[in-house]
Amino acid sequence: MTSPDNGPIVAERDIASSQSAYPIDIAFADYDRTRPLIDGRVKAKGLALKSNTAWIGEFCTRPVYEDYDAAEMSFSWYLAARDRGEPCIAIPVFPLRMAVWAYMFVRADSGITKPSDLIGKRIGVQGYRYTVHLWLRGLFKEHYGFSPEQANWVSSETEGAGYVVPKGINVEIRKGSTPEEKLERGEVDAIWLTSVAKPFLEGKPWIRRLFPDAQGEMQNFVQRTGIMPITHVIVMKKDLAERQPWIAESLYHAFADAQKSADEIYQNDPKVTALLDSVFIQEQQQKIYGSNPYAQGLGGNNRKIVETFVRYAHDQGYISRRIPIEELFVPGTLGL
Repeated sequence: MTSPDNGPIVAERDIASSQSAYPIDIAFADYDRTRPLIDGRVKAKGLALKSNTAWIGEFCTRPVYEDYDAAEMSFSWYLAARDRGEPCIAIPVFPLRMAVWAYMFVRADSGITKPSDLIGKRIGVQGYRYTVHLWLRGLFKEHYGFSPEQANWVSSETEGAGYVVPKGINVEIRKGSTPEEKLERGEVDAIWLTSVAKPFLEGKPWIRRLFPDAQGEMQNFVQRTGIMPITHVIVMKKDLAERQPWIAESLYHAFADAQKSADEIYQNDPKVTALLDSVFIQEQQQKIYGSNPYAQGLGGNNRKIVETFVRYAHDQGYISRRIPIEELFVPGTLGL
C-alpha cells in the first residue's frame, strides 16, 4: 500500500523486516507512548508494520480506515461510521485521552466561571461535531447543570463526517474568522476548542480558561467518577479482522507493550523529559490517576468510559442507537 494522496502523512518506516511476517500498513500519531513501535523497541508479533505518522488532527478529519489496514481515529467519527455499517471495527487501544476541561476559554473580564453560566450565552466552536465537544456536552449535561440546547452555538465551519446537528440545537455558521477572534471581538461569550487557544499560550491578558482551576476540576472529577475522556481509538478494516483475527490481538499487545515501555521510562527516571517539574508531575500523576493512567483494553474503568461515550453520542445524534461494546470491538479483543 502507499500513502493516501488526500492526507499529509509525514513519515513512513518499516518496523519489522521479516519476510514471513504479515505486512500491515498502519497510521497513528507520534506520541511518546507509540514511539517504541516506531523506533522498533517494541515489535508486533507476526506482523511487519509500516508505520505512517501524522499530525494528531489528521485522524479527526477523514475516514482513515479507507486508506490503511489499521489506523488511529476520532472516537466519535468511528462510532458514526460503525453505526452506518461502514467496513471498519476497533480494537480496544485508546491512543489519546484529553483533559477536555482545559479547552474552554472566556474573556478575562467575563463572569463565567462554571458551565451553568453558559446558559443563554453564545459559544464559539470550529465545528460542533468534534469529539472533545461531544464529551463536554455530555459531561456538562449529566454533571454540571448545562445542556447544549440552552446555548447558542457559533461555528466556523459546516459539519463533516455525515453529522447532522440535532433539532432543538441552534448552530449559526459564521465563517471567515477563528473562535479566538470571535471571542476577542465579543461576538461570542465563550469558546470550545480542540487545542489550547493561541492567545492564551501567548499570555494575552484578555483571555482565560472557563474554570478558574481547570486542572483541579478535572482531577476531582476523575477521582470522583473514574471517567477520563477517551478521544481516539485504533480501528482496522473489518474484512481483515474477520479473515485474520489474530492480527487485532497482535496489534493490541504491541500498543499495550509500547505504552508500558513509555510509562516505565518516565516513572523510573522523570529526568528524561524536558519538563523542569517532571519529578513532581510524575508523583502527582501516580497519586491521582494510578500507575497506568493510559490503560488499554476494556478492563478497569475503560468499559465504563466507552459506555458513557456511546450514551452521550446517542443522546447527541451521532448514532441511531446505543451500540453494545460487543459490536464495537473485534471479538477476540473483548477480554484483553
